Amino acid sequence: MNIKNIVIIGTGNVAWHIANSFTCHQNIKLVQVFNHHLSPKAKQYAKHFHLSLVTDYKKLDTSADVYLIAVKDEAILEVARQLESLKLKGIIAHTSGSMDINILKSASTHIGVYYPLQTFYKGAEIDWKRTPILIESNQTKGLSLLRTIAKTVSHHVHTVDSTKRLTLHLAAVFANNFTNALYAASYQIIESNLTKKQAKLLNPIIQQSVVKLQKHHPLEAQTGPAKRHDKLTLQKHINLLKHKPNLLKVYKTMTDLIVQQQAHK
Repeated sequence: MNIKNIVIIGTGNVAWHIANSFTCHQNIKLVQVFNHHLSPKAKQYAKHFHLSLVTDYKKLDTSADVYLIAVKDEAILEVARQLESLKLKGIIAHTSGSMDINILKSASTHIGVYYPLQTFYKGAEIDWKRTPILIESNQTKGLSLLRTIAKTVSHHVHTVDSTKRLTLHLAAVFANNFTNALYAASYQIIESNLTKKQAKLLNPIIQQSVVKLQKHHPLEAQTGPAKRHDKLTLQKHINLLKHKPNLLKVYKTMTDLIVQQQAHK
């Protein structure tokens, strides 16, 4: 394909990892990054990716093929409004899993979504070839362009509209954010009764929980006292949590969920 020039708007974790996904591909060229302030983080971002950094929308490169908005969801609409007067010819796309494509309609008649279904944090090593990228556009040409770029990065590119993407985003919150909160709770239980070092004893079972999902549906992979209807063990756990009302509530809710899931599988 011809070289595609991309401008990144934002310098957070998502913006960092998306930019990093492009660095090994000669047909994708990052030409500029925008941030509202000349912060140390923004300067580091620009330096790392060898980009010019601008803080004024009027100084954006108007010849780019794609403008990727990688900012917090609540800031996307304001960015779109700021871009409106520039009359950009390239496609303007956000990278959110939960925001509708039409939030960009004030920015241009040529809009889209480029959403990697992945968890991003500082220092993460992302396997981009296995990371699904969900794309959407209001024009066939824009969809083709986003697909071309996404396929350069990932083996799993899917055209998904905003409604279905929101459903996938919700599912991802359960699969990633909520389970991570449960990991944190499990560490809390150990650290408050044993030692911080002993919390690492959980790592093998956490890793195995992920491995078995490669071959088994979660309902089939479920184990534990709730599945076995082991009332004695359940009561022992409840007794241990009697001074931790928040965790006790979670324990009872999750136990009920497992019982219901197993009854209807």
